Amino acid sequence: MRPARWGIQLAGAALALLASPAGLALAGASPAHGTSAGSSATASPSVSSTAAGSGSPALSPRPAPSTSSAPLPSSSAQWLTGPPAPRPARHAGRPRTVALAEPARLHKTVVTFAWGGGLADQMPSLPMFAKYGMHATYFVPSGLVCVLAQQQCHRSSPYLTLGDIRKVAAAGNEIGGLSVLHQQLTTTPVAEAKREVCDDRANLFRWGFRPTDFAYPFAAVNPAVETLTRACGYNAGLGTGTLRGAGLCLTCAWAESIPPQDPLDVRTPIEVNSVNTTWTAGTYEHDVREAQLHGGGWVVFTIHDICQENCPLGTTPAILSEVLSWLAGQQKAGTTFVETMAAVIGGPVRPAVPGPAPRRLHGTGVANARLAAGSGSLPACFQAANYGHTVASFTYRPGGGPQGAAAETVRTTRQGSGIAKLLPRMDLGLCAPSVVAGHAYRAGIWYQASSQPQMEIYRRTSLGSWVYWTTSPAFPASGSWRHALWQTPTVPAGTTAISFGLAAKSAGTITTTDYSLTAARNYRTLIWIGVLALALAAAGLIGRGHYRYVRYARAEAAEALAVQDAEMRS
Repeated sequence: MRPARWGIQLAGAALALLASPAGLALAGASPAHGTSAGSSATASPSVSSTAAGSGSPALSPRPAPSTSSAPLPSSSAQWLTGPPAPRPARHAGRPRTVALAEPARLHKTVVTFAWGGGLADQMPSLPMFAKYGMHATYFVPSGLVCVLAQQQCHRSSPYLTLGDIRKVAAAGNEIGGLSVLHQQLTTTPVAEAKREVCDDRANLFRWGFRPTDFAYPFAAVNPAVETLTRACGYNAGLGTGTLRGAGLCLTCAWAESIPPQDPLDVRTPIEVNSVNTTWTAGTYEHDVREAQLHGGGWVVFTIHDICQENCPLGTTPAILSEVLSWLAGQQKAGTTFVETMAAVIGGPVRPAVPGPAPRRLHGTGVANARLAAGSGSLPACFQAANYGHTVASFTYRPGGGPQGAAAETVRTTRQGSGIAKLLPRMDLGLCAPSVVAGHAYRAGIWYQASSQPQMEIYRRTSLGSWVYWTTSPAFPASGSWRHALWQTPTVPAGTTAISFGLAAKSAGTITTTDYSLTAARNYRTLIWIGVLALALAAAGLIGRGHYRYVRYARAEAAEALAVQDAEMRS
């Protein structure tokens, strides 16, 4: 950073002074006192923090291994090797002088920019990296990618479109995985977590990408999640908050080693502008400079957004531009290089591995249909859905339903543009009821409602994303238990599951229990089968009558011939 450069310039000027006649005259004088390069480079970063020592699990210190540079598994290995800097020779016979501090040696360091969240506001970063010939890694949750028309996506979705992702990759950047629905994996059952990781990678493969690196949603990782990440075909996984930086994790190392001590949990500083920190361009530069001064290695910056003003987990175009310009100077000096995660990790592209098949739900067709299992405010395998500034509370009541069943009450106190409701959990196969495209289904819910409710239905696409599908006609308000039963339209192609719940368009209460989903009988098919059966029966009767008529006609003809023959003989 600037203080470090001033220190180096000061030391260089002093050495030049010693080489001059005036300098020789000063050789026996009192030593000059000044700021060394090393002390300047370790100045406090340009960051404000109120969370140091907060005890966040993501920031718990780990033993700091040596960050001495091991060869990269790519042509980048030369960056981290090379002979040590020559030291000035000592000359005997000269008058003893007081030596000035040498500039600190800067060890070669690799920097990676890791973009998470799959958000559309990351797109302005592309020309900024391209300006300096740099590349980054963009981690994408495939189930949140907008696959509508580009303009429609820009109006209705905050996420990258498929066209955006293709543009990112075409510019030479890496596309990595981030799970299908960006779910925290450490609190998810193993089979569902494996669907999130494996199906996400399979989706990216179907789009033509070949991801080899994964970022753990919310930086939550444990040995079980590492194991399934490897099983899904990834070479590495990215955590966060386990390196020193931005004034936090003060006992951690400044950089990850190359290769990493654990490729499935690559260490990084905390995410940009997280944990009550505010990052400036100086924050990035300070972290890189400290890595250079402490053995070099690999520094990964994780960012989610580009905002007009500094925002949580994001940065601004001005800050990013200043950081990239500074790094470009470091690249020219041969001290630091910007690379993608794949360029540092290396390794083969393994085949895509499908996640476990969704579990089959028998009987009612809905997991925990009578809400018997539950804790806190929700029954197991169900979720609260509320959006659009609607204010609502959710209350789970064991034994609050008919015949001792449990029940859930949704109380809306202020109606916004959205509607609050209880839904079977919209996941990839643990709880969501599976359906077959081309079939219709009968959805049922027992309810009490203060106003007329409607049944809202959502469907899961083949990518694993969830979208609104349709709404039923209104059911009567009822103070006693009543059964809402509605047959859906034919399930659209590409649909693998549905989720449904009762909601009202006004403030009030809705209590529900005993959910069911069964395949509807296709009466049209039954009618056609009946018509075909009648046609076949009629054809049989006609054929049988014709056969009898032919036999009768032949018998009459034979009898007439016999009579005629008898007459001729007589």
